[in-house]
Amino acid sequence: MANPCVEKLSAGEWSPERFRRHLEETRAPLVERVTPGEVEVTFVDEPGDDTTVTLSVVIGPNIGFNPMGTEFTSVPGTPFRILTLRMRSDLRFSYVFTRCGPMADEEQIPDPFNPPPKFAECAVERFSGASVAVLPDAVPLPWLEQAEARPAPAMESAVLASELLGNERRIWVSMPRGEFSEETALPFVIHLDGTPEHSAPSVRDALVQAGLIRPCAVVLVDQLGLQRYQELLCNPAFSQMLVDELLPWLHHRYPLSRDPGDVALAGESFGGLCAGWTALHHPTTFGNAIIQSPSCGYHPDLRGGSGAGELLRSTPIPTLIADYLAAEPAPIRIFHDVGELESSNTHSRWLNHVLTGKGYDTHYREFAGGHDYAWWRGLFADALRWWLPPMAE
Repeated sequence: MANPCVEKLSAGEWSPERFRRHLEETRAPLVERVTPGEVEVTFVDEPGDDTTVTLSVVIGPNIGFNPMGTEFTSVPGTPFRILTLRMRSDLRFSYVFTRCGPMADEEQIPDPFNPPPKFAECAVERFSGASVAVLPDAVPLPWLEQAEARPAPAMESAVLASELLGNERRIWVSMPRGEFSEETALPFVIHLDGTPEHSAPSVRDALVQAGLIRPCAVVLVDQLGLQRYQELLCNPAFSQMLVDELLPWLHHRYPLSRDPGDVALAGESFGGLCAGWTALHHPTTFGNAIIQSPSCGYHPDLRGGSGAGELLRSTPIPTLIADYLAAEPAPIRIFHDVGELESSNTHSRWLNHVLTGKGYDTHYREFAGGHDYAWWRGLFADALRWWLPPMAE
């Protein structure tokens, strides 16, 4: 079934200029419902001659963009190429186009008719700058929309030098509006996937203004490129740096609470793995963990093989799950979300089974998508509301 707007373009009822204006006014992709639970989604590009276009989405077996494989097809007599796919109607997902020119030079770009949202820059560069599709039955993320409409909050930036790790990194701190002192010390969340463009401070401001959470500080920790893949993987030295260096550094500069219940450690993917592991091993410092699509399947010896290598492959219990199984329940609370369509969601379900079986105060949810910032940015609001509801009057 062709999209009605594409049919008008093909039949000459709409000129290319009229079709282009429609896309700019309504935003791509074009969506038509075909059953109560399914829609046809039409992506449109205008790449120029001798250029092929393919689509990649953050849903599928790979962590990152998964190529759909099928090339866009031309709309005869126009400069446009289209690709129509049938999808679940409740999806929200990041996506990009890959253009390949006559010299086989590839360029990955966002949808020119659906620019990236405000908070599109991410700690992991390969996820940054993508367009986001929100299909008609996707769970709304109203606090992300409110955050996107707000002016950027004030942010202080400084460099933290670590003797434990032998490196230094940028730290960004966003305080809520108002005056605070040691007598009114603030709760705070440390986000391990920090960038100065992160949505967390703006989401915090929207929730505070609505009276849905207590004022809190947001601390954003920079990740140092490829060192992320060593520091965040259940690394005792990195966790100790947070306890022995970052927290004293923060308390020296800001009126922040020393009550573990007022401190949350947050992260996405490897950052979520680190947040959950660090809170378990340092519960008198971090009383809460916000883990979004955590890499629960990680174990340093868990490697796939091929051929004869399969005869040597071991399958140990992943580190985070094994440590929670082995330890006595710690006095921590855990907010945990993961995509239904992530390849690793079975590990998140396993971790949740362990946590509930051990009696942890935990909130677990699955969303209709993949390993995707398109969901994490908005569901962080739910995590803040779970962790820091307003004080009872």
